[in-house]
Amino acid sequence: MISGIDMSVPMIAGLLDSIIEEMGAKDRREHERRMKELQIIENSNLKDEYVKQLLLDRILYPVEKAQHDIQNTAKHAQWLSEIVLFHYKDHGLTQEQAYELSKQLKLLAIQITHADSLHDLKFVYAVITMFNNKVSVFKHSKREYSIHYNIRDHILNKLNSCIATGNNFKVREELMKLMTGQSLPILEPQK
Repeated sequence: MISGIDMSVPMIAGLLDSIIEEMGAKDRREHERRMKELQIIENSNLKDEYVKQLLLDRILYPVEKAQHDIQNTAKHAQWLSEIVLFHYKDHGLTQEQAYELSKQLKLLAIQITHADSLHDLKFVYAVITMFNNKVSVFKHSKREYSIHYNIRDHILNKLNSCIATGNNFKVREELMKLMTGQSLPILEPQK
């Protein structure tokens, strides 16, 4: 017997091949199911509606993701408001300052969640930028734990990406209007 070789080696031999085979079979079953769905759709009046839904999903996904990211930034502001209360001394804050900063961070989270338009989001971004500039005086010994770094990295950077997504969506919508002579039915202004 060779030392250092476990007796379970025969059990491991071929393990990767069996996993690959199992995953491949699963993929094949999923592909076959999907092809059957597509065949049913192809043979029905649902085809045009299905294509429309696929297009809408593809077009709206970035906007929906941006909305999700906006809510996550509000959650981060809430989280940061709690952290400030526990670690205020590490940031050079008094307890009274920590309570006030925590309150302001909670109000910031509310402002983020109330941003219903691209204009609102840009306004909130500007407000947070100025707020972050003011709180940057409270330093932590480690940069990654500082309040202003957290606000910039976890709130401002994400909101900036959301603003870019909104701008890109507006540009695409305008381009579609020019190319087709119409807008998407769901994006038409309400009368």
